[in-house]
Amino acid sequence: MSQDLISNLDPYSGDKYETGKRRMYVILSQEEVAAGKQSQWTKLEIQNVGVKNLSPRLWELRHLTALYLNQNKISRIPPEISQLQNLVHLDLSSNKLRGLPVEIGDMLHLQDLLLSNNLIKMLPYELGRLFQLSRLELEGNPLTPELLNKAREVNGTQKLLQILLDTLEAPEAPPERPWVNVREKTGKHMTFSVLCYNILCDTFATRQKYGYCPMSALAWDRRKVLLMKEVVFYNADIVSLQEVETEQYFNYFLPEMSNLGYKGTFAPSQGVRRSMMRIENMWTGVPSSSRHPNSLSTKSI
Repeated sequence: MSQDLISNLDPYSGDKYETGKRRMYVILSQEEVAAGKQSQWTKLEIQNVGVKNLSPRLWELRHLTALYLNQNKISRIPPEISQLQNLVHLDLSSNKLRGLPVEIGDMLHLQDLLLSNNLIKMLPYELGRLFQLSRLELEGNPLTPELLNKAREVNGTQKLLQILLDTLEAPEAPPERPWVNVREKTGKHMTFSVLCYNILCDTFATRQKYGYCPMSALAWDRRKVLLMKEVVFYNADIVSLQEVETEQYFNYFLPEMSNLGYKGTFAPSQGVRRSMMRIENMWTGVPSSSRHPNSLSTKSI
């Protein structure tokens, strides 16, 4: 069935109607399509028809906000489901699923995830990243009694997600970032490199604000080491850091960067308490001659 021929229009238009709890949809005719009538559907139902396998083209329907695949014979959901980034409601109940792909943790807009009456024995820890999830149905699966009992508690969904998230290992370091060349290098001009980095101060790295991150990934003692490794790796002539707290600057960045030959400038932002201030810093020092043959003679951060 072509995407262009499926319609889920406003109920007052007469193209969609309901009988009891069953939603019914009308397919656009070829004449309507030829006349330029637009389809506005955002929901797709493939229910109770014995489906065992799903077409890869399903994951191309990235406009979907609700997907109903319940009461079928589906035994596997592929990682490509994470391409449906707009999904809010996903019903996979009453199938033959034995597990879920870890990529489901990337579907950060999900609010309803229905998994009851399957064969699921374990939940991926990545499920804990779904910080907007308010409805998680797990009954009828051979999960451990501890998980099922936790899900049955008041606010059980949030408690279970918290357990999964805190068990999740912190993600790997981000990929290498490409340099942006402002001007082509020539032998007649001095060149230098600038690294600008918002490091996210520890005060703002909270579970409330970053509910999709495990606490280990937000911990400052871990982040500061990774941040310093990245700054050292890029070996920039000028390093500008934002959101550096006062204590972080004087007790960590200034000593570490001084050992690398940088000189620092501390510039607090206006309107922020000094104990929790956002800082813009600039250090200078001597760059590696192999990387910057015509560079500044001092580095700054």
